[in-house]
Amino acid sequence: MAFRQAALTQGVSVAAYLGRLVEGEVKRRTDREIAGVSLEAPEPDQALVALAEVRASIDELDEIAGRLARSAAAHGASWEDVGSSLRLNAQQAREAFGRPA
Repeated sequence: MAFRQAALTQGVSVAAYLGRLVEGEVKRRTDREIAGVSLEAPEPDQALVALAEVRASIDELDEIAGRLARSAAAHGASWEDVGSSLRLNAQQAREAFGRPA
């Protein structure tokens, strides 16, 4: 239902909205370094590229978590609540996400 609402909010059909999401995700993934690694490459090279991709994904998720944490706090959530959601204490949450990097 939320997915349909998101499509309607943008004034497009559910199919068109899903198509845009899939195209965006495919583009995002094909632009990553790991997409160009051959299965014929030595395993250590494959592993190092995959490790770099995992690190990039962690950084991306950390940025998203920061934006969400600041948004929650700006809309009245306490840093204790934010920290609890992140399995951190309030001070750790505020230090990690209290302001944009």
